[in-house]
Amino acid sequence: MVRLRVLFAAGGTGGHIFPAIAIADEVKGRYPGAEILFVGTRREMGARLISQAGYRLKTITAWSLPRRLSLRTLIFPVVLVLGILQAAWIMLSYRPRVAIGTGGYASGPVLVTGWFLGIPVVIQEQNLLPGVTTRVLARIARQVNVSFEQSKKYLSSYHNLVVSGNPIRKEIGTVTKSKAQKKLDLDSSKKTLLVFGGSQGANRINQALLDALEELSRANNLQILWQTGKRDYLEVKGKMASVTLPILLWAFIEDMASALGAADLVIARSGATTIAELTKCGVPSILIPYPYATTGHQEQNARVLLEAGACCLILDKDLNGKRLAAIVTELLNNKRKLQQMAENSRRLARPKAAELIVDTMINNRLIQLNFPK
Repeated sequence: MVRLRVLFAAGGTGGHIFPAIAIADEVKGRYPGAEILFVGTRREMGARLISQAGYRLKTITAWSLPRRLSLRTLIFPVVLVLGILQAAWIMLSYRPRVAIGTGGYASGPVLVTGWFLGIPVVIQEQNLLPGVTTRVLARIARQVNVSFEQSKKYLSSYHNLVVSGNPIRKEIGTVTKSKAQKKLDLDSSKKTLLVFGGSQGANRINQALLDALEELSRANNLQILWQTGKRDYLEVKGKMASVTLPILLWAFIEDMASALGAADLVIARSGATTIAELTKCGVPSILIPYPYATTGHQEQNARVLLEAGACCLILDKDLNGKRLAAIVTELLNNKRKLQQMAENSRRLARPKAAELIVDTMINNRLIQLNFPK
């Protein structure tokens, strides 16, 4: 019996892994007998997320392209060739029907190798401004899925473009506020502020919030859910003894569906997965784009929500505790504005992104309807 085999090339951060898992889950939902294999790097978080989702992972050696002349620049071609050889061995052994790339260091070597071996290639780009890898691989891809309508102008020369939205975990947006409050043991009479800086945390946001706590502690109607990231967790936890605000602290929030379900307002970076999750849940936000993101794509992402009236924007260079506290206080005391921001956020959602990507793959005969289920 011929089985449907699908290979995913996905990087080591949640922003690349979560969309791949969402698409993989959609494939498995339609074809329970399908075989799914992830190819990535050895980064701990990526391996853990893929394992928790129930999928296999094979790793290759892959680096980001060095942007400055250094010893790493001289070694990079050797690492690239090694990664391509490793990817070729995996491809030849596994023989996937299609290879899907969702970004990260491994995507380039894996997808180029797949194309060279005659395996159809599919790309899923999360950010509004497509990265260099996406623009290069779009030339060989049979299907290019983008998350924002505005991305089309950067890839206008390609006929294989689909505005799908960014696939996210199915559980996001399914937990009601009352259920989330009960699960997290929150006070239903207080407003809930959720703070996170992406799957790895954000030191600048953590420091600004620490500086803002004295001002925020004057509010008697506020509680905070705070994901610090692994690196800052112990430092932040050590400073909680003197804080009177009710705060739940995590290095990483495993149950983000409940955290978002409970949130009245979110402070976060503006990675594409964060944007997709906020809009799916219809949550107002204060977005602080990561200033060193390639080509400034996080600011581009955030400005889509800003122009729609779904968020407030603070550039990283302008971030400080006093300003953050002032905006949080203003928003949480303006129920009407929060409601309008929530509605504006929900209008931007594309909750069926994974379904559309798989539908289009079927229409493009990349996955055939007659595969055994």
